[in-house]
Amino acid sequence: MKKVLVVLAAAGLLFAMSSCTKKCTCKYYIAGVEDTTLTPDEIEVGGTTGYKNCADFQEKQIGGYDETTKSGMKCE
Repeated sequence: MKKVLVVLAAAGLLFAMSSCTKKCTCKYYIAGVEDTTLTPDEIEVGGTTGYKNCADFQEKQIGGYDETTKSGMKCE
């Protein structure tokens, strides 16, 4: 019985450590206005992608989104 419990606990631990992926939509803005000439990007984050969430992806990109000028790429 103890062996079954150990196997179930190990399986549960593996399941808990594997995280799901999520899709983020990244849009581009210039002075607070969406740039409709560029198609929004669909990006996967989480799991083994190297990005924890949409904001993490946005921050690690060159430029990201500048709140003062309201310009750049914004992911949600």
